[in-house]
Amino acid sequence: MDTQADIPGLGRIGIGSWTYPWAIGTVRDRQPKHMMSPRGLIRQAAELGVKVVQIGDNLPLDGRTVAELRDLRKLAEDYGIALQLGTRGVDRSHLLRYLEIGLQLDARLIRTMGGWPGFPALISEIEENLDFVLPAFVQAGVSLALENYETYSTGDLARLVSAIDNPMLGICLDVANSLGALESIDQILDNLASHTINLHLKEIEVRRLEYLMGFAILGKPAGRGRLPLEKIFARLAQFHRQPDVIVELWTPYTNTLEETLALERAWATESIDYLRTFSMHATNNGLHPPSP
Repeated sequence: MDTQADIPGLGRIGIGSWTYPWAIGTVRDRQPKHMMSPRGLIRQAAELGVKVVQIGDNLPLDGRTVAELRDLRKLAEDYGIALQLGTRGVDRSHLLRYLEIGLQLDARLIRTMGGWPGFPALISEIEENLDFVLPAFVQAGVSLALENYETYSTGDLARLVSAIDNPMLGICLDVANSLGALESIDQILDNLASHTINLHLKEIEVRRLEYLMGFAILGKPAGRGRLPLEKIFARLAQFHRQPDVIVELWTPYTNTLEETLALERAWATESIDYLRTFSMHATNNGLHPPSP
């Protein structure tokens, strides 16, 4: 696989199943007639010209047959695309099952989260379970990335990763997720940048509600929101972190599902194009983003 960085000082630009949550049918009561499959996601990556695909928890693979996984790996290899996996939960048997799937797909990274919505694991449970499964990950040469989100403070996650102190364990950094815990971007980066091995880039904007009582955090294409990309990338580079950059989208529902799907596709293309422009700009001028 091609492992050359797309963004100087960082890693490759990629997409995942959370780039296309509407197309994949993540929202059960608004699913398209023809939902995007894992094979379709790989073909979409090839069309966009990216070399990494992260198949996440909204497109689970633990129900696929050995033959289906073999065909998926072959398709990715044919396109020169590296696969990563994403799941949720820290149950030992579940993580080891995903490691097995990862090996069948030649995936070198598996991302997980502390629990399912409404059922978070205790930090102590996460630590015990990760500590138990990590020897198998080390032996297999597969990294395990624990994603931050609003249930856990970034300080607690940083302390957990430091306490386990295993080279195959790190953080899947998603700055937008921890804003839900009222943590500042500086606080998030201070705690997690040095542990980051995978990056979810989910652009956002903050908008005051119509009647002025409250704010909403909404999705945007990369470069058209409020994320300080220069700061995020610079802090990662400061710690010699070179994570792959996986684009995710919070595309809003529009008038119809068909319009929403079209907007999702357009935002994905725009985001990838912007990051490529950022990459070219950074090559010539350092980590300073161009105007969107």
